[in-house]
Amino acid sequence: MSLDKTFTRKRLDELWADSNVKVYPTRNKKWAIISDIHMGNGSAADNFRDNINALIKALEYYHRNKYSIILLGDIEELWQFDLEEIVDRYERSIYNAIKLFVELGVHRIFGNHDLDWKGIWDPTKKVEEKSVFADEAIKLRDHKNEVRFLLVHGHQGSKDSDKNTWFSRYWVRMFRFVEPVTNIFGLFGHKSATQSMVTKDYEATYYKWAKNNGVIIVCGHSHRAIFGSKSYAERLEEEIATLELENRGSIDAETFKQNKRLIAEKKKELEHEKERGRLIDTVDPGKEPLPCYFNTGCGLYTDGMTALEIDDDNIRLIKWNKDLVSNQYRKELVTGHISEVVDKIETGN
Repeated sequence: MSLDKTFTRKRLDELWADSNVKVYPTRNKKWAIISDIHMGNGSAADNFRDNINALIKALEYYHRNKYSIILLGDIEELWQFDLEEIVDRYERSIYNAIKLFVELGVHRIFGNHDLDWKGIWDPTKKVEEKSVFADEAIKLRDHKNEVRFLLVHGHQGSKDSDKNTWFSRYWVRMFRFVEPVTNIFGLFGHKSATQSMVTKDYEATYYKWAKNNGVIIVCGHSHRAIFGSKSYAERLEEEIATLELENRGSIDAETFKQNKRLIAEKKKELEHEKERGRLIDTVDPGKEPLPCYFNTGCGLYTDGMTALEIDDDNIRLIKWNKDLVSNQYRKELVTGHISEVVDKIETGN
């Protein structure tokens, strides 16, 4: 997939300047941001079907703890399936769980695979009365009540997923009929579903725009979970290097042994990330990147899904496991504070 960087920057500029884009607070507010679930019809071509348990557990937790939900695009796989098929499969589970948030709030942003939620123009009405069922962007205020966050799906500028969606959609829909066969032979399925086909410099493009504008941008689309402009794989590399350095120093035998075990575990996780194409290129070569780019990841991992949480001044990247692991479905991968993120963005370091 190729990216028209000029168009990407132009569209993000337009959305950031648009006073009609809805703005919500983060102070004293809880947000759960989910994207790229790609719900299908429950068939072998439905890459989400094995992670239904993870999403249900996530929604139950967020409802119990009074979070509002932001659906950041590609929730339904409308390139491959008709909406009626998807609703028939997930009405009594996912959709019913989302409907419980009616008072807490559910906000939908359209992506490329659920572009239909954008709405269609009614030829009997004036252009300014165009019907819109979902937004292209949402803005959030920071801890100082300044408009700081821009939330978009992240397909803006993609030649395959934005400009020429009709062509990509046709071939993806045709593929649904052969995908079950390819899955049998291990050619596709969840593993490839989590291998992003998005261009490698995708993150750098969105990062540079956010950095130049002093904005925190939150996307989906690439299926690569990013926190503070670093992928989970990058953070694993840093943690491994720190532990290895500590083991070369003067430490007791027990700490050395514990570090060695942690290094082995993190190296295994790192290989898992690399195999699935989730080790991104550094977004700011030669520098420590500013923490201005975040990505929700997706709901198509072999063992669950990821999501971003904002809880007042706290921001977290969360992994929701599809199977019960030590009685813990929810795992905090990375945590931080919005106030600290904003301070780094404003000071440039």
